[in-house]
Amino acid sequence: MIWHPLTWAFWVAAATGTALYAIAAACAVDVALNWRPDHTDHGQLRCERHAQMASLLGQWSLGLLAAAALTGLVGISRVWHRIIPGAMCGTGVLQAMGIYGSQALIFWGLLLALFWGWSVGDRLNQSRPQSCLAETSARLLIAAGPILVLALFHTWQAVMQIDGAPPVSCCAAVYDRILNNGPGLATQSRAISIALWSSLSGVAILPLVVIMALKYPHSPTGGIAALLAIAWTGTSTVAVKHTWSAYYYQVLSHPCPWCLFLPDYNGAGFLIFGCLAIILLESIALWTAGRIRRHAPLVDPADQRMRQAAWRIVAALIGFVLLTAGPAILWHLRTGVWMDGT
Repeated sequence: MIWHPLTWAFWVAAATGTALYAIAAACAVDVALNWRPDHTDHGQLRCERHAQMASLLGQWSLGLLAAAALTGLVGISRVWHRIIPGAMCGTGVLQAMGIYGSQALIFWGLLLALFWGWSVGDRLNQSRPQSCLAETSARLLIAAGPILVLALFHTWQAVMQIDGAPPVSCCAAVYDRILNNGPGLATQSRAISIALWSSLSGVAILPLVVIMALKYPHSPTGGIAALLAIAWTGTSTVAVKHTWSAYYYQVLSHPCPWCLFLPDYNGAGFLIFGCLAIILLESIALWTAGRIRRHAPLVDPADQRMRQAAWRIVAALIGFVLLTAGPAILWHLRTGVWMDGT
């Protein structure tokens, strides 16, 4: 265990958020099993109270769990490497955590994405007194439970792995992988090039798909936009790691995204990957609102939420381009060449 104040802050936020979620899920179970909108008896009134409690406590739980995730991200990227022998950035911290560290990050990402989708739908449902999505909202809230358990379990295992862990090689391992990958270097270069051009193409294509989703809300374009955003986020992450980061480090062959979070680079990683997270989450919101607008009472708030998601996606795309291609263009204007010599 890392006995650091930030670790305690993480576990306090995670434990409080989990406790609130447990109460919200208990209320949601009653709603999912006993919701009868055509009844006005005591049981239905109890379900309506529980639906309101599940909504309120679920939103608070999401806020606390998101704060815990952000605290953990700050710990991995900016703090905990200082107390791990050999670690210089988040890469070394994850090495010390073993496989549980990467698994914990994956489960936290899935948890927050699912919770966010629930939150968007729940807010739209609460905007009208009919609560026509109460049962669906309750079931989705319950579905987040197993992922939350897995996220907490793997996080605990990851933190406990650090005790007695041998010194890590951190970014030296990044260089070793490059030096020892001679036969696969050409294949890797092609994959990096494909990821880069896919990311650049997505910057132009994604806004068009989002506009189509707004113009034709009855079409499956919202789902296509969400799938495209997921794929684009993956290729853009590879592009940041292998191409755009070089213009921050001003050195080639250092594909380490965690170093971007360090103060030496003004914490650019938080902004770059924050833009990617906004695009991904708002694409989920776009798709969710598009599905919900099929219910007549929720057409107007759903349309408003879709427009809001579209503007946020465009703004995050602009921010991403400025933070990645911006330094590259400035480098080219100053030196006359790109980092790869072309």
